[in-house]
Amino acid sequence: MKVAENRTPSWGEIAKELITEHDTTMMDNGVQYYKNKNDIRDREITYYKKGNEVRDPTATNNKLSHNWHKLLVKQKMGYMVGKPVTFASAHEDAEEEEEFVEKVNEVLGEEFDDKMNELVKGFSNKGVEWLHVYIGREGGFRYTIIDAREIIPIWETRKQEELDGVIRYYTMQVNGEDRIRAEYWTKDEVRYFMEDTSGHLLPDDSVEENPQSHFYKVRQVGNEQVRNGDSWGKVPFIPFKNNKEMLSDLNDYKELIDAYDKSRSDLDNNLEDIQDLIYVLKNYGGESLSDFLHNLKYYRSIKVDGDGGVDTIQAEIPVEAKKEHIETLAEDIFMFGQGVNIKTDRFGNSPSGVALQFLYAQLDLKCDTAERKAKRAIRTLLWFLAKYYEVTERKEYEPDSVVVRFNKSMITNEAEKIESAQASQSMLDPLTILQNHPWVDDPQQVKQRLEDAYEDYIDLDDLAGELNDEPEESEEPE
Repeated sequence: MKVAENRTPSWGEIAKELITEHDTTMMDNGVQYYKNKNDIRDREITYYKKGNEVRDPTATNNKLSHNWHKLLVKQKMGYMVGKPVTFASAHEDAEEEEEFVEKVNEVLGEEFDDKMNELVKGFSNKGVEWLHVYIGREGGFRYTIIDAREIIPIWETRKQEELDGVIRYYTMQVNGEDRIRAEYWTKDEVRYFMEDTSGHLLPDDSVEENPQSHFYKVRQVGNEQVRNGDSWGKVPFIPFKNNKEMLSDLNDYKELIDAYDKSRSDLDNNLEDIQDLIYVLKNYGGESLSDFLHNLKYYRSIKVDGDGGVDTIQAEIPVEAKKEHIETLAEDIFMFGQGVNIKTDRFGNSPSGVALQFLYAQLDLKCDTAERKAKRAIRTLLWFLAKYYEVTERKEYEPDSVVVRFNKSMITNEAEKIESAQASQSMLDPLTILQNHPWVDDPQQVKQRLEDAYEDYIDLDDLAGELNDEPEESEEPE
């Protein structure tokens, strides 16, 4: 950044420099490969002509793009958040904890389950995805996903744990031209900038109040309503990290996918080319090769001189070697992508629980890392929700009192799990058994239904027996 000596750079200059240096190549690759737009689609067949490499327009160039990345990400999404994330209080007898859990389920609801699917997809493709929290126009608690390619985080330390600020930027049309609009969020306020015709970021004069507070509280003073700005006390953006390094899943196997695409495409090209025979002509009596092809096509005969003749050459393709190489690449993609090879036949038709756990071991390890990061992010979301109720209702809740549970979706041997649940009834509480029963998606809901059923249940036989056993009233003594 070039600024005059002894002059502190403006907010707009700082933002513009950070935007210019922001590299989203890795994130773009993850998104493109998820859409099956692999690098193979840009491949060109070339040859050398007079020392220069030129494109060969006549070469067979089939471009087979295989959507391995989407398959592996979908497995991760289904395993991690295929079932809803559930919230429960750490202590069932704590009234305030139960009250906050009810508010969490009410505010987040089914929308959060859908958001979690998008968040897992986002941070698997890009290494991180961002959730923005805010208070809506009607005063309700709101949250929305922001594309990580639009976010530049400013961390307090190199450990990248606490946010000191966030720059969000995107392009918009102004007088038919694309201009950058930027938002600079801190712990207390937000500043808005708009790119001018010379490329500088200047304060956006279309915003009435710039900078602004995070939100405003309205109170009645006499006959007038007074707006007071307030802030969260934290930057209202939450990073959902894929891992500590914030790397995309694609980072571990992109080259393997590229090699697989290339090998399959080359084999397809060879199989297509091998259908064409190469003719070797000896003492051909015609005038040109076009005459030869014409006579061969229409008359099934050609003229030759003397001891002339026609031989054919057909290329031989090492199909088995190529097939073995392609299969090895597929196994490597599953291994380094830590996915589940659904074509495996090592475990039989009815694998045991141990065999299934072994099958899912790599996927489980990958998801465990992402789950730990996601739980921390959700804990921050609950902090903002508790802050919201502190501001709006002047009631304090403890976000750490909420237990966040990911209910992983794994193919299981249901009979084994049900037998284990039945055998554990004397050792475990009913809720723990419900949480591990293969037919139960929401343990709290099933527990409540069971409690309601027991309350409504009346044993008529026992009741009749109690009535029949009542002693007759004795006459009072004179």
